[in-house]
Amino acid sequence: MDERQEVKSLKKALRALTFLNCHGEATVTEVASAIGVPRTTSHRLLETLASEGYVEKQSHSNIYRLTSLVQKLSSGFGGSDLVVELAKPLITRIGGHILWPLALATPQGCDMMVRIATDHDTPVAIDRYLIGFRTPMLHAPAGLCYLAFCEDGARASILNLVRRNGSAAEQSRDADADLEFTLEQTRRLGYCHIRFAQYREGGLAVPVFADNRVVGGIVMRYMKASMKGHQVEERYVPILQKLADDISAAYDRRVNGADAGQSQDHGDLTLSADDVVSTPAPFWISGTSPIHQGAVHQGRAVDGLHRASR
Repeated sequence: MDERQEVKSLKKALRALTFLNCHGEATVTEVASAIGVPRTTSHRLLETLASEGYVEKQSHSNIYRLTSLVQKLSSGFGGSDLVVELAKPLITRIGGHILWPLALATPQGCDMMVRIATDHDTPVAIDRYLIGFRTPMLHAPAGLCYLAFCEDGARASILNLVRRNGSAAEQSRDADADLEFTLEQTRRLGYCHIRFAQYREGGLAVPVFADNRVVGGIVMRYMKASMKGHQVEERYVPILQKLADDISAAYDRRVNGADAGQSQDHGDLTLSADDVVSTPAPFWISGTSPIHQGAVHQGRAVDGLHRASR
């Protein structure tokens, strides 16, 4: 940003709030030294913050401390927002290696909303989705991952919402006996793989966890003609699971401390040229395949809507 557009006094006030947040309380001199301003400037900043109710000066002292009002500054920032913040550089890095478009989606009602997307950073995306794009949860691999791993009460609430307000296609999908099969398979395998018959792209998704609860899913889209279903799973499930583990570990470190939340060991992942572009293969349709548990198995064909109306 052009420095001429910055409000420098606001930047100083935010640095003062950050310092107080880390130390609990401080004198005018301590704040001045910490944020690199004269003592008189520090005094004006703290008095201004006090007049707005964010800090208070202790009686008969020169010590200032935060008030509960500062909690309102973060009331709109939830756990999933922190996950998005921490996930962006990790997803961008892996997306740059594998080229297939990656996205992180989190639940919004009975939809999944794209929070991070690499579509515009890769030449192999058939369709390009913007951040904020929403797709029905029951027709998105990341949404099925979320439904499979969320608490029973949350799952029941979402499905009830679909029954009341969802489209005819969503309600049909909810009533489909294959839905419970797909959710159970996803829980067992740890991923969801869908190759819809009427679309050129397939979707492979894994859940993302924070504080031991699912908060969303990472999905990789790819051209179905480039690989068979089992090849997609063999090559990319370990990469996506390691990525999801790294995001969870970064969240744990931020929330609980630098030594918390070590990611699970999926081994060292070396991305080869085969992980980027594969040779064309015959058209093949599969459901969720349990190769992560051992032998390759061709699941039942999965049909439905791949995406919401654009």
